[in-house]
Amino acid sequence: MKKFLAWFFSIIILLVVLGSGCFVLAKYNTNSLAHHYYQKLAGDASEQNGSQSEKVAYKVPVTAKKDKAANKVDAALKADNLVGSTAIIRNGKLTYLKSTGRSHYPDASKNTNTTKYQIGSAQDLITAASVMKLSQQGKLKLTDKLSKYYPKVSGAKHITIKEMLNMTSGLSITNTPPTTDSFPTLLAWNEQNAQSSGTGNYSYQAVNYVLLAGIIQTVSGSPYREFIQSQLIDKLDLKDAGFILNSQERNKLATSYEDSYSGGKVAATGIAKLQSSKLGPYQIYMSAQDLATTYLYVLSGKFIKSTNVDKLIGSSKPGFAGGVYSSKNYFTVHGQLGGYQDSIQIDAGKKNGVVLLTNYVPSGIRNTQTAPNIYKTVFK
Repeated sequence: MKKFLAWFFSIIILLVVLGSGCFVLAKYNTNSLAHHYYQKLAGDASEQNGSQSEKVAYKVPVTAKKDKAANKVDAALKADNLVGSTAIIRNGKLTYLKSTGRSHYPDASKNTNTTKYQIGSAQDLITAASVMKLSQQGKLKLTDKLSKYYPKVSGAKHITIKEMLNMTSGLSITNTPPTTDSFPTLLAWNEQNAQSSGTGNYSYQAVNYVLLAGIIQTVSGSPYREFIQSQLIDKLDLKDAGFILNSQERNKLATSYEDSYSGGKVAATGIAKLQSSKLGPYQIYMSAQDLATTYLYVLSGKFIKSTNVDKLIGSSKPGFAGGVYSSKNYFTVHGQLGGYQDSIQIDAGKKNGVVLLTNYVPSGIRNTQTAPNIYKTVFK
């Protein structure tokens, strides 16, 4: 029996030694056939793991059925002569997506469902949710004082991150910002030129979200653009979204237009200048579907916890909170950047809504009312 056990363990030890030797040969002897098969097996495994890790976090379900209010929406868009792309979400599904007008007036290029627009202040919710995500991870607190990150800003010791999110910080800038494509340059300029009234009343001032973008990159350790790219754009596999970094990138978008005094359309001027004052948190372009996808992903509790979504945009009274205008039954978003305008309205249950991105709105049409009016048509 003892001889058998000795023989058995000897065989086991020999097999272990041989197996280890084969593994070393396969992994490190690059000229061997074993190494060829090792690489193939390792590559297959990494591809499988990669495909799992690259799984899209969320896609808006698209229904094959036509929205029951589609004809009324078509009529409303035609009546107002709106130029852009409209998405309707019903019960959490995309039920309507239509684009009207031209992306490059006066030539024949038409807006399509993949046309890209600068989303302007619709980006506020994205920035605000990113701040909340870092708070959820314990990397910052909404009660943190601005002085923790930007001690040179006037009144920073008395301003909280929460107040900046809600535009009640009292911060403002009256000086003219430099024309620049560099966010670090603009960020430093905002830090130097921000003034504090100390009132605590609501006032929409871009400086709040520019500084919040700076806080995001300080806390996360990544540039603001890279943080948003990795956490949202790449994760959601958004094909028609990105950052305007220069005039070459801007050429990918539908041209923005304004009414001329003679009643015709003219290309909006000074877009680069307008954008440069709000680099970072006002620099994203998207299609209407990509914007709808991003909003639903954030609001559904998949990006941050549902309780934190409510904490971010909820309010005891109607008003601006976390990048949106909240009310009892719904919240709205509206913004303007040159000829680009956005108008969004989504119900309090975060299941139904209208997302509208335009590159031309005729005079007399208030961009703050476009999505709400269509919302009433669809969900009355």
